[in-house]
Parts: sequence; structure tokens; C-alpha cells
Amino acid sequence: MQPEISLQDRFGRRISYLRVSVTEHCNFRCEYCSPASGTPHFDGDEHLTTGEQQRLLGLFARMGLQHVRFTGGEPLIHPHILDLVSHAAHLQVGKISISTNGYLLEKLAQPLRKAGLNNLNVSIDTLKSETFRRITRGGDLARVLRGVEAARTAGISRIKINAVLLRDVNGDELPELAAFALERGLDIRFIETMPLGQSGKESLNSRFLSAREAREILERHFGPLIPVASSRDNGPARLYRLPDSDSGRIGFITPISENFCSACNRVRLTSSGRLVYCLGSEDGMDLRGLLRNGKISDGRLMETLRQSIWHEKPERHEFLDNPARSSRIFMMRLGG
Repeated sequence: MQPEISLQDRFGRRISYLRVSVTEHCNFRCEYCSPASGTPHFDGDEHLTTGEQQRLLGLFARMGLQHVRFTGGEPLIHPHILDLVSHAAHLQVGKISISTNGYLLEKLAQPLRKAGLNNLNVSIDTLKSETFRRITRGGDLARVLRGVEAARTAGISRIKINAVLLRDVNGDELPELAAFALERGLDIRFIETMPLGQSGKESLNSRFLSAREAREILERHFGPLIPVASSRDNGPARLYRLPDSDSGRIGFITPISENFCSACNRVRLTSSGRLVYCLGSEDGMDLRGLLRNGKISDGRLMETLRQSIWHEKPERHEFLDNPARSSRIFMMRLGG
């Protein structure tokens, strides 16, 4: 589809990737993501409706959207997640992804593939059942692993394991995590923890493990990792493979130690209808109000989106320069 309006920012970056947080709710309470009590709650009428989310997806598709990722909270608890995936497929968005904790994946993997899902990220930070239960505050690792197998059986094109690097949680099992993924032909992404919300700030201060150190740990175990060329649409991960192996790739995502802001091609839509330009800032635009005034045309809304992204998307995050700014953000609400 030839885009009607091209989305760019004033730093020369083309915006072709939309992350849609469909709900701020989650069935886990991961230590680095959520306070033990959960995130602040807002009423149902403050959420975008499925119809409003679909309208915005359609507008972004008309503006050159190439990749949509549904996130949360936990996106698989959203009652209309299959409808949203199917709508994105109908719009011919090439890459349709979900980031999930995997708890409901055993049941939903096959319907998601049939709806059009072709990329899946499952969060698994440890393969130790009790550690998993502790850091997720009640999660069942065995059930998540069954979900991964269900996704493989369903034939979802690309499945990745996401592991947040936490020194006291998985610093001693990075080779085991990598082997788990690669033996199944899956990719794995090791992600530096970010200071989002109070929980994230505490994790950064006391548990931080850099991607560079993680790579050194893996190379001591497997030997030198071989760089793999990656397309811009594959996101911020620097990709590698094991020597003499083409089965799966190891990626490192480095928002803290080596920021990748110069290549950022994404914006975020929260479940309350806020368009957020950068993960490290709560600045954004209220789209819910525009959608509900009943008067704004698609053309006017697309032009508003184009202008806001051009003028408001920042050049880079300020995780370290201005930590107070990001400490107000709840990862569960923004969707990562």
C-alpha cells in the first residue's frame, strides 16, 4: 500500500512501527515492571474501544505502517485481541507481533496464528521455577513453557524469548536461557533493565547487568558470537549467532549502555488513547478526546498525527540524564 502521508520526525527518522498497549492490566506482577499492588487503575470508559483502536490502526496503515506490536500489561487477556490481530492482517500490515508473558498462550497460539500473527515475543527471565514464581509474584513457569511449545506447534513464523538482564535473577543462567531458545530454533533477546516506574528504578540501581557483560558470559561458554546483519524493522537488537550454527539468533537490547535512539522508528499508543513518542518520557497526545468529539475526519486526524510526531518526538531518551522523568512511567501501562 502506497502511504498517503509519510510519518517522519524532524531528526530524519521515518516512523513505520506502532506499539499498541491494549490494556494496562496483567496477570503477573513482575518485580521490575510493577509495584506489588499493581499499577493505578482507571475506569473502563477511559480505555479506547476496539473500534477506536481499529480506526487508528487503519490510519497508521494509510501512513506507511509496516510493523504493529500488541502489548500490555498482558495483551492476551484483552477480550478482542484476536479481532485486533485480524484487523491488522486485513490492513496488510506486514509484520504483526505480540509481546506476552505466555500464560494464556497454550490456548490462544493457534487462533492467533490463524488471525494473522506472524511474530511473537514471550518473556522468560529464568528457567528456575521457584525463581520465576518469585519475580513474577505467582507465575507458573511450566504453563508458560507449554505456551511456547503451543506457539511452535501452531507454526507462528518467528518466536523470540525475551529475558530482562537481572544480575541476582539470571546472571548465572544466561547460557542455559540461550541454549533453551536455540535448541528449539527460537531467537532470544537479552534486554537491559530500564528505570521505568519505581520498580524499574530500583532494578536499575541494584540489579543492573549490562549487555556487554552478558555477551562476555555467553562467549566464555559458547565461544565468539558471530554478528548477524539485521534489517531496520527488526528493532533495536544487535544480533549474533553461535559459531557453526544457524539455529536461532542471540540479540542484545541496550537502552542504557548503548542507546539506539538515532534509529528509533516507533511510537506508542496506550490503552487510554495517548500517543507516546518515546519510552523514556510520558509526553504525548490525547487521541481519545479527538476520536470522541465526533467531528474530526480521517484526513484531519492523519495530518494531526503527522504534525505531532514531526514536532514532538524527541531525539533521544533521558533515562540517565533526567531519571525523575522516567520514574513516573509504569511499564505495564505503556507496554514497553
